[in-house]
Amino acid sequence: MLVMQSLDDTIVALSTPAGSSPRAIVRLSGPDAFAILDGLLSTSQVPSEIGNRQSAIGNRLQALPPYSATDAHLRLHLGGPAIPATLYLMRAPRSYTRQHVAEVHTIGSPPLLRMLLDAFVARGARVAEPGEFTRRAFLAGRIDLAQAEAVLAVIQAASVGEHRAAARALQGLASRRIHELHDRLVSLRSLVEASIDFAEHDIELASPADVLAGIEDALAIVADALRNADAGALPPEGIRVALCGPPNAGKSSLFNALLGRPRAIITPIPGTTRDAVAEPLILDAILFLLYDTAGLATPLPIADCQLPISEIGNRKSEIGNQEAIAAEAIARAWGVIAGTHIALVVLDASQPLTDAARRLWRDIQAPHKLLLLNKSDLPPAITMVHGVAEALAMDREPAPALKPDTGCLAPLPSAVCRLSSDEHASRVTRQSLRTSALTGAGLPELRAALVALVRSGRVEASPSDLLLNARHREALRNAREALDRAAQAIGEGLGEEFVAADLRTAHDALGAITGQVAPDDLLDRIFAQFCIGK
Repeated sequence: MLVMQSLDDTIVALSTPAGSSPRAIVRLSGPDAFAILDGLLSTSQVPSEIGNRQSAIGNRLQALPPYSATDAHLRLHLGGPAIPATLYLMRAPRSYTRQHVAEVHTIGSPPLLRMLLDAFVARGARVAEPGEFTRRAFLAGRIDLAQAEAVLAVIQAASVGEHRAAARALQGLASRRIHELHDRLVSLRSLVEASIDFAEHDIELASPADVLAGIEDALAIVADALRNADAGALPPEGIRVALCGPPNAGKSSLFNALLGRPRAIITPIPGTTRDAVAEPLILDAILFLLYDTAGLATPLPIADCQLPISEIGNRKSEIGNQEAIAAEAIARAWGVIAGTHIALVVLDASQPLTDAARRLWRDIQAPHKLLLLNKSDLPPAITMVHGVAEALAMDREPAPALKPDTGCLAPLPSAVCRLSSDEHASRVTRQSLRTSALTGAGLPELRAALVALVRSGRVEASPSDLLLNARHREALRNAREALDRAAQAIGEGLGEEFVAADLRTAHDALGAITGQVAPDDLLDRIFAQFCIGK
């Protein structure tokens, strides 16, 4: 467990990634930050303030204005070389941590940076714990806990969309709403508790109807926040997209083509892919997690027998090790498909449709399915119109006329069309597209279709304006349950003590989001996720 150090000492850490780079940043925070840095200034050169050099001549760091940028040279030891640096100085309390903060921007040489850190430590600084700069900002009231977590989300953002959502959370929009609701519940609880104190004097400060109305207003706000969070938060790993289908349909080739690099092994031998391979894919600032899965053979490739997957491990002697491995690969593929947001069902368009392929389309259950008629560079066995319509109807639904509609991204024959006449298809997207991993045909349309699904809001993982992580959602659910109990207590005519206790639980749950109620072990868990220097 992270042990919180004193707030009265001065901490130092490298704030840029480790490794060689043209520039690097070393950050100090604490009461002695300027004095420690001042001790390393080369005596042969007095720093000058950028933008007003003449006015700063003769001043040391302590005498510079609250916000200063200064060119200087640092000498790590007597007789050593002078190291050029730009110093950015922020005087307390007008800094990120509300302490003196100094940043040294210098050459990003790992040996030089190690010597620089050693020099600061030798003069009284302490190497910072993970996230300690942000933790000091939180403890000093500069930011709340939700904003501190947004700092981490900004650092870990894997796409432009995630970065924008994290940046909005860092601005404090979500925090302000939670603060306002928390304060309203505190005021409501105070009225209830005051009514308890004045009950013997027959003074009613708040009627049960008024308290119930306040609780119902709070419940509406919490329900709205949960609804937006559950329907709008991007999963941290991205929108899960699985390439699936029968063996040798070209799934791995499409996987590599979408990534733009040879990530999956490709051979003409069916069944090359065994374990699922996952890689991030960013399209139009949206993060997807793309899976390449093993071919879904139907029936399982087991010699003269069909066994439940659960029994395969116990009966390897009967079916052979290679066939057991193939069956395990298929089981893992189905496991990936079960947790996917979008299933890309890949069929070989150069081969006729089979009953097995129709069954496979029906058996693949995902919120959204896109049919990819791959290998379109070969002579087609699935015709452009009748064959595509037949493929879309493989789940034995009535085959409607296939025609472009508002969901089409391009006219036929390379159309991406929804079965708009099917009521179920209005909720579950089903599209078809001809592709070729060899020539790249259809790949731009496939990328556009994936982006359009997310942008339209049909995928239950579209970017949200508010960044609410799993901890926040759990706290909101706890607050909702406590408010429900408080409303029920009023309805059942229970004592005001029960209502007050549930209101306390509710506003404590909300306070845990912003840090108004934050035990040390919670802070330790959150800030331990940060890298040193942040």
